[in-house]
Amino acid sequence: MKKKGKALLLVSGSVLLVAGSVLGTLAYLSDTEQAVNTFTVGNVAISLAETDIDGDGNVLENKYKIVPGGEYTKDPTLTVEEGSEEAYVRMILTVHNANAVKTIIADNNLTDFQSAFLGGMDDAKWIPCGSTENTDNTISYEYRYFEIVDGTDGELEPLFDTLIIPSSLDGDELQSLVDGGFKIVVDGHAIQATGFENNEDGAWDAFDAQYAE
Repeated sequence: MKKKGKALLLVSGSVLLVAGSVLGTLAYLSDTEQAVNTFTVGNVAISLAETDIDGDGNVLENKYKIVPGGEYTKDPTLTVEEGSEEAYVRMILTVHNANAVKTIIADNNLTDFQSAFLGGMDDAKWIPCGSTENTDNTISYEYRYFEIVDGTDGELEPLFDTLIIPSSLDGDELQSLVDGGFKIVVDGHAIQATGFENNEDGAWDAFDAQYAE
């Protein structure tokens, strides 16, 4: 009886050894692959020009001797540079000596600055988006282009093409404009559209926050 018990123990031990050797040689069906992602930096680029530019394409500071009823060529034009990513674009038009301008508009029963002083505006292309009165006696008007643009769009339509001095102004009113430093400054802005799909307001909020830093 004791001999049989020893035999069973030996057999059991040999089975365990066999099982261990089998498990040690198992090979699972598997494979490896590596995907390499190369990133480049996207580009959003615009340029702003007017009729009067220097040889390097820089906008000259145009100076005008204004007279009542005078009309002067001023055509701020944005160009979307080749290779630019999809972007929202806008122009900010800032009028200096704003207090004098507001007084003249009220005293001459003019509707607003844009309709009284600017000609050739197309609000179907450049959509007016309100104005801001600043603390430095300026008013800034915002105009957004009606659609997303990219590097295939090239030169866009001018924001306007003529600066007009209303014919109803008298000499004193003109002098008040000049003495107070009347001028118009136009800035062009662009921000990527990716990440701001159907959210242009959010895109410009992000732009303003970035440039406020």
